[in-house]
Amino acid sequence: MAKKDEKDKAGKNEIELTVVVNGNPVQVTANLNAPLHTIIPEALKNSGNIGQSPDGWELKDAGGTLLDGNKKIGEFGFTKDTKLFLSLKAGGGGA
Repeated sequence: MAKKDEKDKAGKNEIELTVVVNGNPVQVTANLNAPLHTIIPEALKNSGNIGQSPDGWELKDAGGTLLDGNKKIGEFGFTKDTKLFLSLKAGGGGA
């Protein structure tokens, strides 16, 4: 019997994306039907950057446009060559 995750990977619901975390590109497997924000924890884990909560980060495209993390990944029309940029949200801390 095939495992569920093996069956999903054989389908077309996933895409490999490159997420640049603090200048370090990492590969993330993303479900096209999931909200964009769901790739943030995986990108942080893959980059070894676990010091901040995933909620403190934001995703931008190559042009610097902030992406809506609640939209489904499939709605963006990303290709395998797409690079997303993950950075800490501005104004997250204060003195």
